[in-house]
Amino acid sequence: MFDFLSRRYRAVCTALCLVGGATAVSAETLALGFAGGRGPTDMPAVLALEALEASGWETEIIEFDSPDILTQALLSGQVQIAAMGPAAAFAADIAGADLRIVAKNNRNDFMILGASDVSSCDEFDGRVVAIHSTGSATTAHLSQYMEDTCPDAEPNLIVLSGSANRVAALLNGQIDGTIVRMEDWMAITGGEDERAHILVKLVEEQPTLLTQAIVVSARNVDDSRTAVEAFVAALDAEFEAIYADPEAFAAEASSHLKEIDPGELAAVYQALADAKMFPLEKGLSYDQVVDTISFYEAAGKAEPGQLTPELVADFSFSGQ
Repeated sequence: MFDFLSRRYRAVCTALCLVGGATAVSAETLALGFAGGRGPTDMPAVLALEALEASGWETEIIEFDSPDILTQALLSGQVQIAAMGPAAAFAADIAGADLRIVAKNNRNDFMILGASDVSSCDEFDGRVVAIHSTGSATTAHLSQYMEDTCPDAEPNLIVLSGSANRVAALLNGQIDGTIVRMEDWMAITGGEDERAHILVKLVEEQPTLLTQAIVVSARNVDDSRTAVEAFVAALDAEFEAIYADPEAFAAEASSHLKEIDPGELAAVYQALADAKMFPLEKGLSYDQVVDTISFYEAAGKAEPGQLTPELVADFSFSGQ
């Protein structure tokens, strides 16, 4: 526990050094936006903001109803930083919003699940598989995996929004397979359930793809650069903390995730750490952005050449 607390103090010190001392920090404000509710993989960003608040920053977390509303909040300056999927950021850039990814929020945390009698995605042929929506990012990830692994399988796709809802439907025998976020599977089952099982963790099959990112508005970033730099540094410290002591991190996150039993939450973070679901290195990788753009082009979400790394990302916060 001592080492964990020391890490928090180091994060605060890093942020202070970035802005030149406590006097400068006290004048800074930083608002972080989410497109909906917050789950376990959002907690590093939440606790990073808390670390900055403890050092004198004025901070705020705002949950919005949709990525579109969150984008408008970024553009208007209502929030300086947003946690969102690259699909939302790319769509906004195509529409001329000029958003920039500055950091990773987590690695590819999607998993494909099957009923107990399904041993591979080939066995989805003719069976019911639930997706979030026909145009969602999770569906694109599922489609890519099946195209690469079981191209002849033709499942009966149904739309069932909400990752946790799809886990519940699978456990209740209403569907034969689905794609979900790992945190939802862990929170509901603790990692094991005789009624269903994990077919594949996509972090192993699609390891370079961004699925959640920290995003800023290019038009406003110069005014908030100090705040964004401090936040990214504090966020990196939180990722290190998860790998160093998942149980201690879960204890700190528990006050923000009261719907999950603290004991179960510790297991969630241990599983996330074991699967390496959070960034393993600091900084935003140019190659990772290239791969993610290529993935969305292949999924039909962007015309080839419509998106470039320079358009969708700002690497100056990564030292590149």
